[in-house]
This record gives sequence, structure tokens and C-alpha cells, in this order.
Amino acid sequence: MAVKVRIPSPLRKLTQGLGEVEILSNNVGDLIETLEKTYPGMKERICDEDGNLRRFVNIYINQEDIRFLKGKDTPLKEGDEVSIIPAIAGGAEAKSSRVTSLRVHITFPEDKIKEPIIYLIGKEYKVITNIRKADVTEKTGWVDLELTGDPHEVEQAVAGLKKKGVKVDPIERNIIE
Repeated sequence: MAVKVRIPSPLRKLTQGLGEVEILSNNVGDLIETLEKTYPGMKERICDEDGNLRRFVNIYINQEDIRFLKGKDTPLKEGDEVSIIPAIAGGAEAKSSRVTSLRVHITFPEDKIKEPIIYLIGKEYKVITNIRKADVTEKTGWVDLELTGDPHEVEQAVAGLKKKGVKVDPIERNIIE
């Protein structure tokens, strides 16, 4: 089954710069093996020596973290969108002074285009919002948004975006001490 896989910037050197690839696979474990066959070196960056997902690599299927599904056994179906999100820096245990930066791709339904959702998220949560790219018209809109702040606040802000009715797809995460 063909699924779209979003490749984060640090791994794009393995995909000849491609930010998205299509892979035929039945589950996440098979997807990782197929990525390795197609783009050698990918598996060692996603999995440890025992074949388990690395601690600081998150994989989402249609915005759902596979850790809360069936892990590498999570089934895939035609048209699924898979996002691989590695930690780019950091990796130590959580500290109160940690800051995370999360880039997300948000898509607005037509009825939400004129609402100041990004502004409200910045006011409601202790996060800095930074628009990286955008394309908004009267009827459609998407924004690549960077959220920076305490990891808990960033996660709350993402939940807040979803609650306000926008679709949220993770792009990449960077943890800064």
C-alpha cells in the first residue's frame, strides 16, 4: 500500500533532498525496512542496534504517535501520511529550563480562514509563534508554523490548534537546552 512519508531535513541527504517519498508497505516495521532498501542508512538513524525505534525518534501516522498505537506493528493503509520526527539536538532527561522548537504544517478549513488562530495560540500558551511559510486565500490556507517554548506548553499549543479545528502535521522538532 502506498503511503506518503515526510522526511525531516536532517535525513534528506539520504533521499537526495526529497522532503516526501512514497513507499509501499503494510506496517511501520515494513516501512522502515523498505526505506532502508531504497535509501541506505535510513534505518540506522531511525532504529538502534537491536532494531527498536530510537528513543528520540517519533513516528506519526496521520498525526497519531505510533507509541500510542501498535508501535512498529502499526498497520498502514493506502493514502496514510507518515511523519518521521527526530530530535535534532539535546536528548538529556527533561529539565525545567528546556526549550523545544516544533515545526508544524497546519491546514485551515474554509470556515477558519479569517480567524486569528495563530495569534490566539501565542496568547493562550507560553509559546513563540513564527510563521515560516504560508499560502492563504479566501477559501483555503496552510501555514508552516514554528512553535518555541517549554515542551509541555508546545504540546498544549498543538492540542489547542487541533481543538480550534485546524489540521496539524508535524514537520520537525529541535530540543534546545
